[in-house]
Amino acid sequence: MGFSTTAAFVIIFVASLAIVGLAYSTFYLQLKDYVYKLKAEREDAVNKANTKLDIISINAVGTNTTHNLSVVVKNTGTTTLNVSKFDLLVDGVLVDFSYNRTVLYPETYVEISSNNLSGGIGTTHRLKIVAENGYAIYATYTVS
Repeated sequence: MGFSTTAAFVIIFVASLAIVGLAYSTFYLQLKDYVYKLKAEREDAVNKANTKLDIISINAVGTNTTHNLSVVVKNTGTTTLNVSKFDLLVDGVLVDFSYNRTVLYPETYVEISSNNLSGGIGTTHRLKIVAENGYAIYATYTVS
């Protein structure tokens, strides 16, 4: 009877070590993922806080029913931005656009153009430009 008690204790002890080891490795992996996500969120927040765009000029020339839009934007922040990942919304509608440079470094300009937008001469429109990190700038313009 003494040997069976010792054997049962050893089996239970080894099984508990295996369970603790498995639980520790699972907890460690989850903690590691959490720390990486937290670090990425912090970097995104810093990038967004250091992003500042200014609209330098808006030129909208139209016909009776459509217009072409040209916007010059300056990066006055300290974050380098990828213009191909921008979104351009006119009156809340996502529109296709072209640009004259892909990378917008601090203190540089980009010209963003979009053609055949609805709304002719004399119409007023809302413009929203959203950078890749979520920073947005707004403006209104009237077609001439």
